[in-house]
Parts: sequence; C-alpha cells; structure tokens
Amino acid sequence: MADYKQIASDIIEQVGGKANIQGVVHCATRLRFTLADYDKIDDNGVKKIKGVLGTHLLKGQYQVIIGQTVPDVYHEICEQTGLAEAEAIDENLDAPGNEKKKFSAGEFFAVISGIFAPVVPAFAGAGVLKGILTLLSNFGWVDSSTGTYLMLNAAADALFYFLPFILAYTSARKFRTNVVIAEIIAGIYMYPSVIGGAGEQIRILGIPTYLVKYSSTVLPVVLSVWVLSKLYPWLEKHVPSYLRVVLVPLCSILVMAPLSLIVIGPLGYNIGLYVGKFFGWLFTTAPWLGGFIDGFTRPLVVFTGTHMTLSAVMINNIETLGYDMLGPVHAVATMAAAGMCFGAFLKAKDADNKSSIFSSFISAFIGITEPALYGCAFRFKKPLYALMIGGGVSGAFVAALGAKAISFAMPSIISLPVYSGSIPVMLIGLLIAFVLTTFLTYLFGFDEGIEKDERAVEAEKKNVF
Repeated sequence: MADYKQIASDIIEQVGGKANIQGVVHCATRLRFTLADYDKIDDNGVKKIKGVLGTHLLKGQYQVIIGQTVPDVYHEICEQTGLAEAEAIDENLDAPGNEKKKFSAGEFFAVISGIFAPVVPAFAGAGVLKGILTLLSNFGWVDSSTGTYLMLNAAADALFYFLPFILAYTSARKFRTNVVIAEIIAGIYMYPSVIGGAGEQIRILGIPTYLVKYSSTVLPVVLSVWVLSKLYPWLEKHVPSYLRVVLVPLCSILVMAPLSLIVIGPLGYNIGLYVGKFFGWLFTTAPWLGGFIDGFTRPLVVFTGTHMTLSAVMINNIETLGYDMLGPVHAVATMAAAGMCFGAFLKAKDADNKSSIFSSFISAFIGITEPALYGCAFRFKKPLYALMIGGGVSGAFVAALGAKAISFAMPSIISLPVYSGSIPVMLIGLLIAFVLTTFLTYLFGFDEGIEKDERAVEAEKKNVF
C-alpha cells in the first residue's frame, strides 16, 4: 500500500517547501499547485518520487500527475501544510474555452478512454464476481435460490445492467455538461415501461418508434449526453438569465426525451449491434484469423491508447450476443507480455535491467502491462516482435477453439472465472502465450545499452513490485 504521507512530504519538499505553496487543488488525477516562486521547483526530484506519474507546468499551475489515488495524497498535503481542503475540480479546465477543435481520430479515442477509464476498476471487480458465481452455480456448489446468492448476483450484475447511469455520469464529466440532466436521460432509457416494452412499436409525437432494451448498452447514452453538451450551453446563452433555472433544464429534458427515444437511442443501439455482429461473423468465419490479428496488434493498440474503445464493443457483445470473443484474446496477449518480461529477465546481464524487468513481469502477470510495454517492448524493440508473435499465436488458438467471456473484466489470469465454459482452453492458451513469448524473447535477444525514455520511467512507477 502506498505511503501517502511520505509521498505528500516528498512533493512538498521538492516544490520548495510549505512556505512556497500559496494554494493547491486537485482534479481526478492531478495535484495543481499555485506557488510563490516556481524557480524553487525541483522538477526532476518530483518525477523521481514513487507514486508520481509525471509533471506539467501550465497557465501558472504546477501540476503533479498522481492518478486515481490523488485525493489521498491531496488530503495529506493539506494536513501537512495547513491549507484548507476543497472539492475536486473539473479536469478539463486546461482546455481553451473558445477554441474550436477539429475532429481527429486521436480526439475520438481520448474521449472514449476518458469515459471508460473511471469505470474500469468496477468492471474488473464485478466481472470476476460474476464469473465466480457462474462457476459455482454450474458445478452445483451453491444454491441459486438462496438469499446470499441473490445478493451476490445483484452485486455482480448491477454495474452492467445499470451501465447507462454510470456512463451518463462519466460522459457528462468528459463533455462538461450538466450531470443531473445526463442522469435523467439515462433514466429515460432505463424507465421500466421502456425496458418492459422492448420490441414493441409505439408512436411518439406521431412518429412510429420501436422500443429497445437499453440496459447494459453503451452508445445510446454516450451519444445522447454528447448532444446534451451542445444543447445545454446553447439554451443557457439564449434563455434570459431570470428564467434559466427553470427553462434550461425543462427545455433540455423536453428536447432530449423524444430525440433520445426516436433517433439517438435506436441509432446507437443498432451501431453497437452491427459492430458486434461483424466481430461475431469474423470469429465464426475465420476465428483463428480474428484471434491472430487481435492478439498480434494488441501491444500497438495499447501503445496508441485506443484499447479502451474496444471496451464498448466487448460490453455490447455480451449484451447482444450473450458472450464476448475478444476478451479471451486480450487475456492471453496480456500473459504474452509477462512471458516477454520473463524471457528478457533471463537474457539480461545488467543488474538494473534485470530488476526493473522482473518487476514489470510481476505486474504483467496480474494484468498491468504498461511497464512491460514501455519499459521492455518499446524500449528494446526486439522483445516487441516476440510479444506480437506470442500474442497472435495464442490469440489464434483460443479463438479457434471458441473461447468466450461471459462478462467484461480485466484481461488477466486473475479474471479466469469470467471465461467459465472455456477455462481449459484458456489455461492452454495462457501457457502457449507465456512459454512461446519467453522463448522468442530469449532467442531474439536485445541491446541492453538502450536508455529508458521518459514514458518508460513513468510506466515503471505502475509496477506493483
């Protein structure tokens, strides 16, 4: 467990001491300091603190990137400096207020990642719990009629069933719009009469509309909140100030309710449906090819930060198909990263390299691959080729044998219960991934003289050992 008091103390010291700190606030991932003298900052010293992922100086703020534990470090900093604590601020404050941004693929992927990243830990816990319950029930080790089972099953299913509410919140934060109105939109999608009438045709404002079961869906609510983020500020600008408190939310709801059920909801649902069908077709027609491509390119997808976009596809697969075929491939590709680190550990001669690579091996083995990718694969290059081959071959194997995930979870050996019904195949696939990638990494070798870049140093701070 991280020593937040020590981290806070070290940061205070490296930014010039208590007397130099005029104020500090935090957002979802960063400490934001206002300092009396910015020349007193030892930036390299801050970056070397265990628990710090990076720094940034922008618009008169010295930002220290901590990650999800930033509230704990912030609390300790306020305790040690005597400053008053404040609520977390909007993480997008750095964005230029009036600058119009052109659409880009990078912008799209960043938005999707920003929406899903806060939910990933909950996905990991709920997904594994769902897998364990399914295993226990299938083998007759628990009685599914008991109150205890009902409680645990509700805990495992709640996140996925009520996902529109969760994504309404994260989308509203990302798109910087009214969170409560966004939750009302999710409530429209999840209203019992709408859910219960799925498959029926009704008339809304005289327009024939098919109702859809929106539980566990992703795109409908995300698209709706994006539209709300454009509508809400427009209404605030054009409605007289003395009427805004009533008319802006009223008009937002009156516009978004029919727009969501008639246009956006069905559109988002069908996009997700056909994307899922495409992957289903690919993994049915040529499963080994789909698995190989997915596993082979996995390191590149993670490196570019676009892997989070597949979360929406995987969740939608489970909702529309009843299973997901990508999760097993990602799990064995993650184990391939552990095999790469183990092979590099066996091959390395330098003591510092062996130590850092072994730490990355432990992290990759339980599903945290960033240290392995940045500290080994993309640093030494040749291990990357071994990783891609190992991930591709093991991905082709599990896909060819029809491995499936029954719930969404973190792609690692820890999530093995999620692959209930495919566990023997998954165990063999994980073994292939580890052994093959270990062998290829050792065989290919690498130049230990290549220095770590800044991204590798930051990634290694995520190591759990």
